[in-house]
Amino acid sequence: MSVPIGSKVSRWTMLHFGCAMGALLAAEALLAAGYADPLAALRAPATLVGVHLITIGWLSLLMLGALYQFVPVITNTTLYSQRLPLYSILAIVPGLAAMLAGFVALGGNSFLHTVCLPIGGTLVLAGFVLGAINLAVTLWRARPLPLPADFVASSLAFLLLTGLVGVGFALAFALPRSPTFLRALVGRGLSLHVALGLGGWFTLTVMGVSYRLLSMFMLAPDEPRRTTRAALILTVGGLALLVTGALVGLWSDLAPGWVEALGAALAGVGVVCYLADIVEFYRARKRRQLELNSITAAVALTLVALALAFAAFALASGTLGRFAGAIGYLFLFGGLTGLGLSQLYKIIPFLTWLEVFGKRLGRGPVPRVQDLVNERRARPGFALYFAATVLASAALAGSQALAWKIGAALQLVATVLIAVELWRARHPDPNTRPSLARPPGMPLPPGKPKAPAAQAPTRTALPSSLTQGK
Repeated sequence: MSVPIGSKVSRWTMLHFGCAMGALLAAEALLAAGYADPLAALRAPATLVGVHLITIGWLSLLMLGALYQFVPVITNTTLYSQRLPLYSILAIVPGLAAMLAGFVALGGNSFLHTVCLPIGGTLVLAGFVLGAINLAVTLWRARPLPLPADFVASSLAFLLLTGLVGVGFALAFALPRSPTFLRALVGRGLSLHVALGLGGWFTLTVMGVSYRLLSMFMLAPDEPRRTTRAALILTVGGLALLVTGALVGLWSDLAPGWVEALGAALAGVGVVCYLADIVEFYRARKRRQLELNSITAAVALTLVALALAFAAFALASGTLGRFAGAIGYLFLFGGLTGLGLSQLYKIIPFLTWLEVFGKRLGRGPVPRVQDLVNERRARPGFALYFAATVLASAALAGSQALAWKIGAALQLVATVLIAVELWRARHPDPNTRPSLARPPGMPLPPGKPKAPAAQAPTRTALPSSLTQGK
């Protein structure tokens, strides 16, 4: 059922975005201050604090908030519940805080980490379960699913597995005499945890949502192609193979490293198919003048491709262990975080427009979504962010401490600049006047030259499903 534009958006999406941005800024501040130092040790307690602020506090909350809004768009249905997102975030945020306290306590206070890590991990997992149930029921009611929704459905399974493995790590750290299978998990399960989270939950979610968002924002044809189906099958199948090989290697005497390598290769080819689809979006788009969010999304996806190429080279040359930190940093901050920030720059003003101005549509002049942002002012922040991320990643690859500190500090400055622009977009002047060209057929004011027809702005279609919710 259609509803008036702007009458409803997902109630808790902006809360998720706000908490996510706070976690990102906190993590980058820890990196810039030298507290969390990936050059020192990737498993050090301080590094674990920074990593989980990024993966749970920033990326997971960002993606859950986006899915609550855009799964209804992808499936043309309503979100199953508007209450479950609140319950989910009320479990995740305190759970993450407890986990961070537990990581800090790993450096000395054995009692605190014994209590905080399992409690925090369980709360985070409970929040993930609530979010996944809400989204899964929404998807189930919308069958048969469009292809982008299949990516999201698959990612939810990896989300729950990631949380479950994380609780296993927490129990292994907390229990004085942990079972053999938990000790094996601590010793050899890090790659499994990373594959489930980075490869399954984050990457599949980004693929599914961006298929819809990028095509919508650029007015590009979004009919599924062979490469789209190949991207789904190869990525999900490859990750499933990788996870299976890792589990067999953990809890048996077998060492099927070739299975994990094959799975990683298949998943990598799947991501390449996805990137080929995105290139086609940009080539076939009807909106010839790209907005800033589409330009920065292209930069972020280029860094994803660069990280994949770097990983393939490191794997082939036997130097993956040496360069794993740099590859992960480039993928996390350059690719996933860069793409997240770029899309927030469009999503936040878009949803704000629906809430503030959408109900006034047809009752008088209203501003465009684009009138809520200032691309010229925001462009330097994004340019600095991507340049700093590349610098920091290169410094990690070359073990250059000074260059790393400079890159991390510049990255924090850039993120603050972007956050200020997002705040301004979220809090517009309700009396903002439209900057629209003269409607066709209206006579020109005296003395005004006739503007070329090509300069007339186009109106972006606003899907009514954006405003639906239960």
